[in-house]
Amino acid sequence: MRLFVRALVLACACAGLTGAPAHAGHDPARQVLPAGDGWASSGQGTTGGAAAPADHVHTVRTRAELVAALAAPAPRIIRVKGVIDANTGPDGKPLACTDYATGGYTLPAYLAAYDPAVWGRDRKPQGPLEDARAASARNQLAVIGFEVGSDTTIIGATPGAGITGGSLRIHGARNVIVRNLTFRDTRDCFPAWDPTDNSPGAPPGNWNSLWDSVSLQKSENVWVDHNTFTDEPNVDSTQPLYFNRPYQVHDGQLDITAASDLVTVSRNVFADHGKTMLIGGSNTSTTDPGKLRVSVHHNVFRNTQERAPRVRFGQVHVYNNLYEGAQVYSWGVGVQSQIYAQNNFIRGIAPEKVVYNWGGTAITDTGNLVDGRLTSLVGAHNAAFPDKALGTDAGWTPTLNRGLEPAHRIRHLKAGAQPAGHHLVVGHGFPTVQSAIDAAPAGAVITLPKGVYREVVKIPASKRGLTLRGATGRAQDVVIDYDNANGTKKPDGTTYGTSGSATATIAADDFKARDLTFRNSFDRKKHPEITNTQAVAVKATGDRMFFDRVHFEGHQDTLYADSPNVTTRSRQYYRDCAITGDVDFIFGRATAVFDRATITALTRGSDPNGYVTAASTQRANPYGFLIVNSKIRSDAPAGTYFLGRPWHPGGDPEAIAQVVIRDTVLPAAIKPVPWTDMSGFPWREARFAEYRNTGPGVGQGADRPQLTDDEAKRYTKSAYLGGWNPA
Repeated sequence: MRLFVRALVLACACAGLTGAPAHAGHDPARQVLPAGDGWASSGQGTTGGAAAPADHVHTVRTRAELVAALAAPAPRIIRVKGVIDANTGPDGKPLACTDYATGGYTLPAYLAAYDPAVWGRDRKPQGPLEDARAASARNQLAVIGFEVGSDTTIIGATPGAGITGGSLRIHGARNVIVRNLTFRDTRDCFPAWDPTDNSPGAPPGNWNSLWDSVSLQKSENVWVDHNTFTDEPNVDSTQPLYFNRPYQVHDGQLDITAASDLVTVSRNVFADHGKTMLIGGSNTSTTDPGKLRVSVHHNVFRNTQERAPRVRFGQVHVYNNLYEGAQVYSWGVGVQSQIYAQNNFIRGIAPEKVVYNWGGTAITDTGNLVDGRLTSLVGAHNAAFPDKALGTDAGWTPTLNRGLEPAHRIRHLKAGAQPAGHHLVVGHGFPTVQSAIDAAPAGAVITLPKGVYREVVKIPASKRGLTLRGATGRAQDVVIDYDNANGTKKPDGTTYGTSGSATATIAADDFKARDLTFRNSFDRKKHPEITNTQAVAVKATGDRMFFDRVHFEGHQDTLYADSPNVTTRSRQYYRDCAITGDVDFIFGRATAVFDRATITALTRGSDPNGYVTAASTQRANPYGFLIVNSKIRSDAPAGTYFLGRPWHPGGDPEAIAQVVIRDTVLPAAIKPVPWTDMSGFPWREARFAEYRNTGPGVGQGADRPQLTDDEAKRYTKSAYLGGWNPA
C-alpha cells in the first residue's frame, strides 16, 4: 500500500510537468512548480499566486483590465482571455508608433542627423533628436510595459490567449509564474542607432531596440512555462536597412538579467527571432556573480538567430531542448558563465554554429545529438574557432533536473502555449481581424460579425488553409477597409509602394474567403499631393486560393492576383465575386479564374477611362487570367474602356500577359480595339483573346482576337486550375 500511495503522489507531482489543463476539479492557475524542476524549485520554491483568495482572481480581456489586475493586492491570479493588444489608448483604440513620438522626433529627421556621412562612426548619437527619440521610447514603454509584482500567476485562460506588442516586466519581484501565453511582436517603435556597436564580420554599427516580451531583473523564483514567443506578423527580416544595417525593432523574447536568480524556463516555443534569451546583461556586473542560476529545459527554439541562451556569470542548465532552423549561434559562453548543456536535440544546424565563445572559458556538453548523431559541440566550435577554444568542464553538476530524458526522445518535442481552436470569432477574445489571424492555427476558420473593420490585414504563408468568412452571408455587411496608396507616406518617411498599399496581403496556400468585402478606400480627390495612386484592396500570392461571394472595391490596382515569385504558379478561383475599379484593377501573374463575376469599370471622366486587366503572366505559363460566364458593367461613355494591357514588371521580357474573356457580357464602354500597349510593350505580342461574348461591347476583326471552337476547349476553368477542384 505504501508503494501505491508513493507512486500516486509522484504521478500527481509529475502532472505539473506537462502544463496542460489539469483534470476536472484542478485549476491550472493554482498549479505550482514541482519539487526538483530546475533552479526555480529551490529555496522557498515557486508558487506564484496559488494562494490567492477568490477575490484576488482576475479575468482580463483588455490592456486596461490587465493594468488594473497587476495593481491589485497580492497574492493574485490573472487569467488572460483572448488577445490583448498592448498598443492601445485609454479609449481602447489602437495606437501607432507616431502616437508616441514627441520632441520633434521623426525617423527621416533622425536618419539625416546621424547619418555616418554627417555624424561619423566614432561616437554615439547625442543632442536634441536623440533626446527626442529616447523620450518617445519612454512614452511607448508607459503604455506597453506591464509591471508584475511578487506572488503572481499570470496565465492564458483560453486557447490562443496572449499579449501582442507588450512587455511583461518582472523587476524586483519574487515568486512569479507566467504560463500558457502567446507573446507577439514586442516592437520598439524607436530603435537607437549606435555606430560604435560592431559585430564581427558585419558592416559597422547596429540598430538596437529595448523592449523584451518578458524581462526579469532583480527577481527570483520565477517559472516561465508553456508560452509561445514570436515576432509574427512583423518579423525582422521584413524590416528595411538603414546605414547598411538591419533596422531591428525587436530585442529579447525572454531576458534574465540584473542579478535575477532561481529561474526555470520550460516547455516554451521561441520562434522567428534574433536576440532570443539573454542571461546576464553586463561583463562588468558586480551583482551577477553567484546569481543567474537558471534551468532551460524542454523548449523549442525554431528559426532563432542567436542567444538561446547567451550567458554571463550564471550556472545555467540547458537540457532536453529542441533546436531547429538556421542560427548564427545558440549557446553563447560569456564571462564567468557555467553552461551545462545536456541531452539536447539539434536539427538542421551545423555543429560549429551551436556554441560561440563570448569571453567564457568552458562549457559542459554531454549527450547532445545533431541530426540524430552524438556530437561534441564544444569540439566542433574549437575546430572552427581555434583562437576562441573552450574547455569542456563548466565546473558543476546539476541536480535539479526533474524530467531529464535521452536526447533522442526530444526530436518531436511539443511545447508552447495552447493554440487557439479551429473556430475563432472576431470580437470574442480577438479585438481585431489581425489578432484572430495571429492566434489562429493553420486550417482554422475565422468568422467576422457584421461591421467595418478598419485595419491592414496580413496572412503569412504559415497560416495555410485559413478561412475568413462573414457571419451574415452578405458580403456588403462585413468590410475590411483601409486607405493606403502607393504614394502614401509611412511613419519613417518612405512610401508604401503598390504591394505595401494592400488592405489585405494573403500569402497562404489553400486560403478561403467567403461573404465579405475587401476595400481600399483611398480617395484621389482628397490627396492631390499623391501622384502614385495605386491602392490595392487585396494582394493574393498563395496557391489554391478560393474567393466565394467576395467583393473587392477600389480604383487603381484593386485586385493584385499574383504569385510569390516568377517561378511559382499560383492558382486562384474567384466565384460569384464583385470586383470594382478603373485602372488595371485586375492585375498580376497568378493563374486566376473569375467565374460568374460582376466586374464594375468605374468612370474617371477621361478617355481612356481605364483598363480592366493588366496581366503579367510568365512566358512559361500558358494560363493567366480567365474571365468566364461573367458580366462587365460600366457607366463610362461608350468606347472609353480597354479590356486590358500587358504589364511587364520592371521591364521583365518574360512577362507575356495571357488573358481570355469568354461567355461574358461586355458593356458599350468597351473600345472597338479593346487591347492596348503598355510601357512600350505591344499588346499584339501578348496572349489576349475573346470567345462567345455578348452585349453592346462585343466586336470582331483583326484587332479583336477570337478563339476558335477547338481552341476554346483548351481555355476552360479546369485547364487553368490544373487538376484542383475548389468545390
